[in-house]
Amino acid sequence: MQEREHGPGDERPEVESSEPDPMMETQEVEDMRARQAEPGGWPGMGEYRQRFEALQAEFIEQPREAVEKAETLIEEAVDRMMTSLRERVRSVHSGIGDGGDTERLRLAMRSYRDLIESMGGRRG
Repeated sequence: MQEREHGPGDERPEVESSEPDPMMETQEVEDMRARQAEPGGWPGMGEYRQRFEALQAEFIEQPREAVEKAETLIEEAVDRMMTSLRERVRSVHSGIGDGGDTERLRLAMRSYRDLIESMGGRRG
């Protein structure tokens, strides 16, 4: 099957990029880059993964204590994720402003979409 060349009026599918949209506000760009730098896009998760790996090593000698510590660690990580989610939603909402012109609303929808996508694809 032969591919057709695209002409000037043809629409091309949007390609996902890890680069920020030039229309995004500076803070949004900084927030996006910070999330991308973290494993899974959640702030602080790298630290939790390291702590969990240490607990796995403890399991050999003290299984019950390691599991109890892991439960506490998970509760801590979930609390941090919830705080992060609330802060991100507040940030998006405050970016809309009072009038909420169409461009700001578009950026808000995009941010909410990114937030939903950051929650998907995780093993649970």
